Amino acid sequence: MLDGSSVLILEDEPLVAFALEDMLLDLGSRDVRLATTIADAMHLLDEYTPDFAVLDVNIRGERSYGVAAELRRREVPFIFATGYGDAEHPETLKAVPTVTKPYSPEDLKSALAIAAGLA
Repeated sequence: MLDGSSVLILEDEPLVAFALEDMLLDLGSRDVRLATTIADAMHLLDEYTPDFAVLDVNIRGERSYGVAAELRRREVPFIFATGYGDAEHPETLKAVPTVTKPYSPEDLKSALAIAAGLA
């Protein structure tokens, strides 16, 4: 599923971000780009459109829902990866697959498949 794909990660915790990057590369992604702030993510989206995205919900006190809206506008499949579960998502994003930290590569792959409509 991820073979050769480009994935945007929005994650403000370096250890989590690097572990996630390794998982995505192991799952076949060829290009993983990391943003650690909402502004960084939006700047990256000015430059390219990823095939998939993994968004932490709480980024330095801000919610990543604006990035989610931009990805949805571009029809990019994305998931949330959070320590809070999906209870806090606004109604318009309740259906977005969410993996709860800590998650496994299998959890990640399954959620991305659901987001892409492959499961």
